[in-house]
Amino acid sequence: MAGEIVKGRAIRLRDYRYPGELLSLVLTFLTLITLYGLATIFFPETWSSTLKALMVTLAGLTVYIITVKLQQRAAFGTLVRVSPRQFPELYELAVIAAGRLSSPAVPVYVKRASEMNIYTLGLWQGPLIVLTSSLVDQMEPDNLQFFIGREIGHVQAGHTWLRTLLRPLGTDVPIIGRLLNSVVFGDWINRAEFTADRAGFIACRSLTTSVSTMLKFGVGIRLYEKLDIKEFLQQINEVRNMSGHLTEILAEQPYLTQRVRLLVRFALSDRYRTLVPGRKSHTEILEAIPEAFISSSIALSEITPLIELKTQTENEDQLKESQTSFGDEVITVAEFLDKDPLDENAPDPRLTLIAADGSSTHILRRLYTRIGRNQDNDIVINNDRVSRYHAEIIREGEEMKVLDKKSRNGVWLNGARISESAVIKSGDLIRIGRQEFTFVEKNITAAVG
Repeated sequence: MAGEIVKGRAIRLRDYRYPGELLSLVLTFLTLITLYGLATIFFPETWSSTLKALMVTLAGLTVYIITVKLQQRAAFGTLVRVSPRQFPELYELAVIAAGRLSSPAVPVYVKRASEMNIYTLGLWQGPLIVLTSSLVDQMEPDNLQFFIGREIGHVQAGHTWLRTLLRPLGTDVPIIGRLLNSVVFGDWINRAEFTADRAGFIACRSLTTSVSTMLKFGVGIRLYEKLDIKEFLQQINEVRNMSGHLTEILAEQPYLTQRVRLLVRFALSDRYRTLVPGRKSHTEILEAIPEAFISSSIALSEITPLIELKTQTENEDQLKESQTSFGDEVITVAEFLDKDPLDENAPDPRLTLIAADGSSTHILRRLYTRIGRNQDNDIVINNDRVSRYHAEIIREGEEMKVLDKKSRNGVWLNGARISESAVIKSGDLIRIGRQEFTFVEKNITAAVG
């Protein structure tokens, strides 16, 4: 499919590839070739022994590649392909992610498994992305879009063939596999993951979604709900010395704290801002991130007010636009959704929550809006009576509903506590924690015919 155009051109791999990744891979292979050459020259007694060692090595590598290909084919017996008719929501996420990364469509499959995981299989042609059913069941659509974007980034950067070779090796051959995965290719693997994180961020266009997804996957969804993000990320101070960097290379994956730190710096860099000028990447998560994660030339104390001011200005602009452009005009839901088919859950300036004391106005999203105390919610309410994930406001057909997400203190509608969900209409009063809001909906009618 055609790549999405930004800054007058499509996004290219070099726009988000992590610095030094290719150099690290070249140096790794040069080191391996040098060590192997020295071993075959000095250890065998004759040149015939050296030749025999080379032949055995090539034969072993050939057998291994054939084995990997057979494992891939065998996997198809347990995979279900994502298509417009089969899991259309996942298919749409993959199409959007590929478009934003200027990538051809990559086939996506779902595999039944109890562990949350996603990976890409492929050697020189026909790579495919595999998501486990547990990941699909437990993650929100925006989280899945980040994951799919990461894997498309791996494909675009050419990581797939080597990662496919190393993946079964690490599990089937514990000692040699661990040595190759961690020690020999460790630095390149880390840099490849940083590249993929950037691709996932570009695919979902939300720093909050990207960071919260990495944290959910790293510590588990239930633990994430109880996680103090700032305190956890401050652990970066414990691994900043040389020994910390060495142990990171030896680990199977780069440290989660380091991944978050580098992604935040990329999101705030001039490189990204010039790459996608005017893109409104959601950055609420910055309020929960330590200053150590921000570039030394940018202080978090300077960024946070700007974010709040930008959000307030955008909200005011959107409200003015809705008043001047739409007024009392009656349009259809279908016509409105068609205005931006790539972002079906974009902010809808005709759906708002207005604080009863007039202190704030929140614009809701088209399909669902998450409300709670955690920083990755669409509407964040800092109140000790508000649960981390307290409520959602969703659209079901032509109706708007408010859902109680099993909060501790409940959701109140027009003075009465709802059980699970309730239909809301313009003018209704919704109380969450100690804060009361008025729900306002512009006149939207269903399409006729």
